[in-house]
Order: sequence, then structure tokens, then C-alpha cells
Amino acid sequence: MTSIVSTILLLGGLALITGLLLQLSASYFHSDTNKVIDAVNRLLPQSQCAQCGYAGCRPYAQAVVEGEATNRCPPGGETLIANLASLLNRPVLALADELTAIDQPVIAKIKEHECIGCSLCIKACPVDAIIGAPQLMHTVISQDCTGCELCLAPCPVDCIDLIPAADAGLRLPLPTYNMPCIHCSACMDACPRDLAPQHLFLSANKTEPAQQLRLADCIECGLCDRVCPSRLPLTRTFQVMKHNGQLLSNERSAALRAEAKFNRREQRLATEANQVLARPKAEDAQALLDALREELNS
Repeated sequence: MTSIVSTILLLGGLALITGLLLQLSASYFHSDTNKVIDAVNRLLPQSQCAQCGYAGCRPYAQAVVEGEATNRCPPGGETLIANLASLLNRPVLALADELTAIDQPVIAKIKEHECIGCSLCIKACPVDAIIGAPQLMHTVISQDCTGCELCLAPCPVDCIDLIPAADAGLRLPLPTYNMPCIHCSACMDACPRDLAPQHLFLSANKTEPAQQLRLADCIECGLCDRVCPSRLPLTRTFQVMKHNGQLLSNERSAALRAEAKFNRREQRLATEANQVLARPKAEDAQALLDALREELNS
């Protein structure tokens, strides 16, 4: 009898341990998957344009991690496709045939003298970048507009245009050179700010290493150019790196702002939907009113 009880307890203990291990494994896998989704989402432009076929950027990020193609984001273009391929170890694809590449960033602009104040564009905007009251003129908050085009179709009087984003600068190409860096470190000795121009130059296509090497502290004095035996365009390269880095920073800030506004809008719409569902139906309200009347008359 004791042997049977011991066996049952042992089997029960093994089952409990197995269950705990499975639960921990599932939790770890779920956490790891969420980290990948977050990484993919950070690469997306956060235009929330739904051209990919999903309601927003994060749903698309989740779908990509689950196997969706990485070539369904026109605002991200070839750069995004390449970055996603590198992150997920997938092949680089061309933009999906049914999608149209976006040559330059655009924003919406309402022809205010033609606006009839129908507010349909306000309801369509995924980042709440349009303001205005019903029957009154509407306008677009240009710094919040992501150029998603979702406001165009609902407009009954076709009074919305897409125009180039005024603050969307163009990335500059890195300067060319004939001789390679020979790692002589002469530029490092010449730098008055104790930087490492040699390493900065070699990290020209990498944002994070450039920040770690204090690119922002470069005063562009040109002394490194004078001592370089390969006649490399060091100073000009650093200028381009700063310019492109600032554009990247601006784009990232705008993306984070758009994502936050999109999430707040989704939460607001969900709350409003729940409030509508919680309201009593007309027949319930009438029954309550009749009951109150009977109580008052009795």
C-alpha cells in the first residue's frame, strides 16, 4: 500500500513539475516573441496608413513575425525591407506588385475655402491630425500628419490635397574617395577634441557606433583632412553623417509621436464603443420609464 501511495505521489510530482516547466517555457517564448514584434515595430514608419492590409503598424509587425511578407509597407520602402530582412534573417524582396512606392514624404492639406465641415476626414484620420467642428472649416496639423491618404476617399467635395512635407529633408550621399583608409591614426593625433576620426569614418554607414564615438562633438575644423595621407574627405563625411543622423532622429521622433496618438485614438474608440454597448436599448429605457410612471401614480 505504501509503495502504491509513493508511486502516485511521485507521478503527481512529476506531472506538476512538467506543467510548471511547460508554463515557464510558454511564458518565455511569448516574451521572446513580443521582443521581436517590438523590434520590428520600431523599424516601421508608424504612418498607420493601412496600405499593408492591417489596421496599423503594430498589427503588421505582429503579422510579419508570424510569417507575413516584409514587402508590404510603401512608406518604409526599400530601406525598411532591407532592415527587416536583416533583422529577421529573410531574403530582401521587392515591394509587393499591388503597392505603389512613395517617392517623397507627403502630408495632407485641406483647401479650407472648399471645406463643408462634414467631419468625415476627422473620423478617418488614424492619428487625430485633423481638427475642426461639424459644419465649420477643418484644418490639418501638419507636424502630426503622416501622409497616410486615408482622409482623401471620405471627403465628399474632394478638398484635400497631398503636398510634399516641408520639413522632410533628403538624405545626402556619402562623399566618394580614391584611396582607402590605411589605419595610420594620424587624424586621431591631429584632432583637437580627442576624437577618433579614423573610426568615425569607418562607421559612416552605422548610426549607433557613430553616436558612441561622439560624432556630435566634431567641430569640423578640417585638421584631420590635412594630415590624412590618403586624402580622405573626412570632414565632409562627418558633415553628411550629422545631417543624415539628424534626419533619422527627426523621423524617429515623429514616428513615436504618431504611434502614441494612434494608440490613444484606438483606446478612445474602444472606450466609446463599450459605452455605446453599455447603454440601455430603447425598449429597456421605455420599460424603465413606464415603471417610474406607475410608481409615481401609485
